[in-house]
Amino acid sequence: MSWGDSPAGLVEWAVRTGLDQTVKAPAGQPRLKILLVAPAEGSLPGHEATTLEARFMDGKLFEVALHYTYPGRKSSFVRGQFAELKKILTRRHGPLQLGGKAREEPKGGVTTRSTAFQIEPAVGRSLMLVLTEVSDDRRGDSSARFSVVYHNGGVLQEESSRVIIRRDGVEFPNRP
Repeated sequence: MSWGDSPAGLVEWAVRTGLDQTVKAPAGQPRLKILLVAPAEGSLPGHEATTLEARFMDGKLFEVALHYTYPGRKSSFVRGQFAELKKILTRRHGPLQLGGKAREEPKGGVTTRSTAFQIEPAVGRSLMLVLTEVSDDRRGDSSARFSVVYHNGGVLQEESSRVIIRRDGVEFPNRP
């Protein structure tokens, strides 16, 4: 996958590897399509991430997110995985800055906490790492997940032909 690509390559990979695909088309943003690719269970082939989320504006890839969930694992394990990925991303891209922390007041014994780190290596491009933890005091249960999000807003500024994503495939309406 490369920035500005159509979804065709990702769809072909998902079909070839037997992964589920879900297309979301928000009614309020008709130019935006979101393609979620995930196995029926477990993680993506050759990866610890459980879901790949690709966002396309006018059929051009501008954002990719990898979501990491560890069903049955304690929050402390997930926090450790998050910290390890943060170290790897820091070595590759430079120090990530704290982007925000949020803690929702308990509602019915459930508390949600989020922590985000980010770096903007170039204008319009960003890398975010987000951890979300949910704890249920009534049941004594907690879970956590995290995501790494690559965003390239520069793709949205480029002029090129549109790509239409439909349930039955991908169409290039203005292609010779």
